[in-house]
Amino acid sequence: MLLDPIESLLRSSGIPLGGVLVGIALGAGLFVTVDWLHRRPSRPIIGTIRIQVVPEPAAPGTESPGPARKDPRTIAPVTVSSAEGTRTVFLRGAGVSPNAPLPRARRFVAVLGLSFVLLSALQLAFFSKLFLPYDHLVGYAGTALFWPSPWPGVYAVNSVSQLVPDYIFPMYLAAMAALAIAGGLVYRRVPLPSHRRGLALGLILLYVGVEVVLDAVFFTVPGQSVRGLAIVVRTMTGGLFLSGLILCTLSLPTPLRVKARFRRDGTALAQFFGTGVLAMGLAGTSIYLIGRALGDVSILLPFTLLLLLPLVTLETFIALNRPLYFRQLRRRPVPSVEEYHPAVSILMPAFNEERWIAEAIRHADVAAGKYPGSVEIIVGNDGSTDRTSERARRAIGALQYARGMVVELPHAGKSNGLNGALALATGEIVIRLDADTFVSERLGFSAIIPHFADPEVGGVQGAIHPRQRTGWTRKLRALEIAWGHYFQRPAVMGARAGEVIDGLFSAFRRKDLVALGGWVPWNGEDTELSMRLQRLGYRVRMEFGARAYEDVPENYDALRRQRVRWARGMLMANGQHYPSLVSPAPEFGGLGVLLWFLTFARSGVRSLVYVFLVLLLLLLGVHALIDVAFLLLLALAIRAIPLAYFLAKMERWDMLVWIPFFPIASVIKQSFRFEAFGLMGPEANHEYA
Repeated sequence: MLLDPIESLLRSSGIPLGGVLVGIALGAGLFVTVDWLHRRPSRPIIGTIRIQVVPEPAAPGTESPGPARKDPRTIAPVTVSSAEGTRTVFLRGAGVSPNAPLPRARRFVAVLGLSFVLLSALQLAFFSKLFLPYDHLVGYAGTALFWPSPWPGVYAVNSVSQLVPDYIFPMYLAAMAALAIAGGLVYRRVPLPSHRRGLALGLILLYVGVEVVLDAVFFTVPGQSVRGLAIVVRTMTGGLFLSGLILCTLSLPTPLRVKARFRRDGTALAQFFGTGVLAMGLAGTSIYLIGRALGDVSILLPFTLLLLLPLVTLETFIALNRPLYFRQLRRRPVPSVEEYHPAVSILMPAFNEERWIAEAIRHADVAAGKYPGSVEIIVGNDGSTDRTSERARRAIGALQYARGMVVELPHAGKSNGLNGALALATGEIVIRLDADTFVSERLGFSAIIPHFADPEVGGVQGAIHPRQRTGWTRKLRALEIAWGHYFQRPAVMGARAGEVIDGLFSAFRRKDLVALGGWVPWNGEDTELSMRLQRLGYRVRMEFGARAYEDVPENYDALRRQRVRWARGMLMANGQHYPSLVSPAPEFGGLGVLLWFLTFARSGVRSLVYVFLVLLLLLLGVHALIDVAFLLLLALAIRAIPLAYFLAKMERWDMLVWIPFFPIASVIKQSFRFEAFGLMGPEANHEYA
């Protein structure tokens, strides 16, 4: 009786008290989540290099390299060969942190795929029966949301309502359940901790609850425009929850605490979010006009929203930020190499690279001849078992413009070769160059170095081109570089949202590398180092006036091994550096983490879009093929314009006819990412020791 006046007041005002309470609960949940992220255990940034030159031990032979993962204080004698002869130096930490071997994850991928297909088929076969209880939940949620007013929505499963929006939720639910099943089978030997299993289950239940609330809201207003908005919101919500579930089931390194060295950059925040909102608005307007052209009743409209909206938003964001990057360069001009040319050390990690090592050294030497400062080339031979050492020593002895040395290290992985070479480097600027990568003899590396005259620049990547032109893997890589390096990377660097500086041809200050502890012994050590630098507040840049030619895997299996490593590296690096997103200065690394997560979620959306298209063909028959082909051609045309332009900038006219195959590269990369998920269960914890 006492609540009657309050209820009457709420009814007359039209305020849905239930919705207000739900909003408060969601806000409280978001606050608790951010607070939890802040309070998660973390460790301070490493302050000493992992491998250091030390004096000869007082009792030689009492300490030996020993087995992997020994005490990092272990001192190992290593041989250093140069044109002057051979000498022995003692390195602390060499060989004690080996990269873990990369097995296959066939079982995980097979179980994941079969589980998804089976669960999807069951849901579709019993669609009405399974989702009749769901309809009742929507009704209950609507009643609670709109209390004390009656819920104005009507939602019932029938043959008419089974359109694309109705399939989004069950498809994502099937994907989450399949991931839980695959993870449970593969991680059985080393099970997930109980709190992680509880968190994963909680995410699935929370996703169901969010979908119930969304349906209770969206199905209160009739009209195709609201249905179109529901498609976008439900798809993005599913992508976010699926991404969160994936990250919840992975073993990731302990988050890292980093204190910035530079003042905050509020302009970067304004640029990132301003251009992001503008890109979404322009993309939405474009999709709306496309929808009007197709007609409101077209079956293509839902897929136009699902497939094109994220793509157009991303491309518009890149198009807006790319000129701003070059505007920043004009405002912070780079001096000429004649004005600024400090000493340079080229570090070249090598393991069983007898095929290319001598030629890589020769190209680096020719490039050194075009640089006015002194150059040294240091090969970190990571315990090669072939003729890498012999050929590298011979090539070092034949240097004409640079001096050099070969450091014979115990085998422990690429980071071991890099850190061992770094311990002996003397140059102010360090260039990292893979042992199968050739620096352009015409362009060299000189254009990279003057960027470091700006104290805020911490890393610079040169242009990378595929060395070989034959083979489908090399052609797809050329398309990937045109899109990802030439088109996207300057834009995200300009918005301070870039993550990786590709390790195979990049430059840094030696003192920063030493202070940061060098490269980590994980997959994706280049991504992790790039993110650590940016969290300090450094800017990163791209220099197209310097070029190197990489060796691209020649077949599917070699490509798979490479891309699984890369996918694991991105997950590991973001797992360690996500605190930057909730740090006092999110523009220092946090924007890159945010953009990565959004594109990671978009990958899940894109994967299910193809499932939706298959469903469309099954439901509507062969006559829908024309509509589906038109939609896919439209998506390809949107990408074709920047691809064609930047392929021309790369002088790869032969690749224009390969542009239609670019989506294939995306599908292949996505399949490799699935395998990476299966290699990052609790058994991967030892990699972070």
